[in-house]
Amino acid sequence: MTARRIETRASRTADMTCGCRAISYMESDPLHRSGDWIAPKLLPRKLQVLIKIPFMRRLLARLLGPQGMYEWVVARTKCIDEVFTRARAEGFSNILILGAGFDSRAVRFQSELVGAKVFELDAPTTQITKIGQFRKRGIEVPSNLVFVPINFEKESIAERLKESGFSRGKKTLVLLEGVLQYLAPEAAHATLDVIKDLTGPGSMLVFDYAHASVIRGEGGVLGEARILKGVNKFGESWQFGLEEAEVEPLLCKYGFTLVERSGPKELENAYFTDEGGIVKARVNGTQSVVKAGRK
Repeated sequence: MTARRIETRASRTADMTCGCRAISYMESDPLHRSGDWIAPKLLPRKLQVLIKIPFMRRLLARLLGPQGMYEWVVARTKCIDEVFTRARAEGFSNILILGAGFDSRAVRFQSELVGAKVFELDAPTTQITKIGQFRKRGIEVPSNLVFVPINFEKESIAERLKESGFSRGKKTLVLLEGVLQYLAPEAAHATLDVIKDLTGPGSMLVFDYAHASVIRGEGGVLGEARILKGVNKFGESWQFGLEEAEVEPLLCKYGFTLVERSGPKELENAYFTDEGGIVKARVNGTQSVVKAGRK
């Protein structure tokens, strides 16, 4: 059996997401600008210079993915960042980031995460690359951040967290950004089952998912053909998708209730609409973001 790329090298999609965030942080247009000030520091020096040039930013944004993918990453980043800005007020004991990639929220939201312990789980190859880049760029890792290397399809999340000092049953913010769609269906359901078992009352779950119609290759949404071709080429194929009508029953099964579902149209309206009410950019139509709560 051929090993998936993520088992042997840092995730290509994590690289691309970091690139999009870096470009976005340099944007002068507030609709396209997001707050990940760490992402540019993680790029090679030559790219750090190039993204300061507006023309090169536009070119690189197009090259990093299919139509609307740059806008998807920008909107998703803003959407999830909003949750973290409220983390301190919500009083979470644990922050659990599965498939963290080059996520920098533990650093960017240090003041909001005071009093919480942050656990980042990811494939060892990606995590080693990230830690190395943080050290190389002089980015200090907060004392409450714990890195937990794991192969999601072969190792137990619960066991790896227990070994790392995670306290189960407490109020926890769980983030799965760019994770579920890459898991086999049985692994995706097992992951949600573990989250149900680990989290306590008041917990919040935030994740994005691929639309089931896209997994089936039915066509008809912005950027579908190219994104499927791209992830397959990288050896990081999408395996798990949901119909919109399946989202609430799935959450209920694992102890959560839907707070908000943001599809491409909702993200366009929320993040790419100018003062005159005109949508200025299209978001890739293949995925949605979900926020859910636990009583």
